[in-house]
Amino acid sequence: AGAIESLKARLAADPHDHAARYDLATALNAKGEREAAAEALLTIIREQPGWNQDAARLQLLKFFEAWGFDDAATMAARRKLSALLFR
Repeated sequence: AGAIESLKARLAADPHDHAARYDLATALNAKGEREAAAEALLTIIREQPGWNQDAARLQLLKFFEAWGFDDAATMAARRKLSALLFR
């Protein structure tokens, strides 16, 4: 949890630190916190859509593939992603 707390502290200091948010998403996913991991990436996509050559969207798609397309977290995050991309 140390890495996650450190990343959360970085985000508290700078909410626009997308590198920290991206790292937080991967750390949360590694702990099985799928919804929180997806939400972190969706926040990056919402705030700065093309950040780091579209890294957040591409990582989110990798999560979906790993979790399975019928997974509840995948389905919820896919709906949110569609809403962001097609607004």
